[in-house]
Amino acid sequence: MAKETLTLALEGDVALDDFAQAIGNLNLLLNQLTKEVTKDANIAWLVDELYAGSAVATFRGVNGELSSIESVVNAYEDVGDSLQSGRVLNYSTTVQRYANKLIDVLDDRVTAVRFETPEKDYIVVGKQKGYMQEAQIKYAWSSVRGSVETLSKRKKLSFTLWDSLFDKPISCYFKEGQEDIMRDSWGKRAIVSGKVGRRIETGRPIVVRDVKQVRVIEDVEPGSYRKAKGVFPWTPGTELPEDIVGRLRSA
Repeated sequence: MAKETLTLALEGDVALDDFAQAIGNLNLLLNQLTKEVTKDANIAWLVDELYAGSAVATFRGVNGELSSIESVVNAYEDVGDSLQSGRVLNYSTTVQRYANKLIDVLDDRVTAVRFETPEKDYIVVGKQKGYMQEAQIKYAWSSVRGSVETLSKRKKLSFTLWDSLFDKPISCYFKEGQEDIMRDSWGKRAIVSGKVGRRIETGRPIVVRDVKQVRVIEDVEPGSYRKAKGVFPWTPGTELPEDIVGRLRSA
C-alpha cells in the first residue's frame, strides 16, 4: 500500500483556536521533516478529507516522488511514536520544537492528539517530556457498524465509516486487490470486519485495518413488520396463544 496520506485528530471538546493551532504546527512540522528526510523535495500537502463535527483532518502528499512522500509519512510516524513513548526524537531540535508545539493543545478540554497513517496509529494524552504512557489503542479482530460516508473514485485503499454508536468517523484500510469489497457500498449502512483498533479508555473504534469484509445492510421497508408471519398457521377457531400458554402453565 502506498503511504501517501497522514491524519491528525484531536479528541475532546475542541475549539476552533485549538484546531487552527494544531494544523498550523502540523504544517511547520511537515515542512521541516521534508527538509530533513527528502533534501527539500517539493511536496504539497492537500486536504484530502475534513470531517464535519469532528476535529479530524487527512492530508495527501502531491507534487513529489512517491518515495519522498513516503519518507515524510514514515518520519511523521516516528514523531507520533516518540511522543507516545516518551523517547527523544531522532531529528533536529527544530523538529522537536514543532512536535512539542503540536501537542501543546492538550489540556482539560483537548484530551488526546492522534497521529494516523495508512499503517500505524499513535495517541498522545500527556505533554510530560520523557514520560512513557500506556498504550491507548487495543486491536482485535471484530466488526463495526456504520455508514460509508467517504469513498473516493481515485485509486485509494481506504474509506471512512461513520460509526452508528459513537457518531464519529472511523478510518478503514484494505489491501490492493480488495477493491471489489467496496462495490456499491457508498452512502449505505454496512458492517465492516477486520482488525479494529479501539480506544482502551472508552472502547470507541477509531480505525479498522486489514479489512476483510464489508457487508451492506439492506434498508428495512417502512411497515414491513406487518408482513411478518407466525411460526404456526392460524385459522378461525384455532386455540388462541394466550389460552395455550395458560393451559401449559396449569398442566
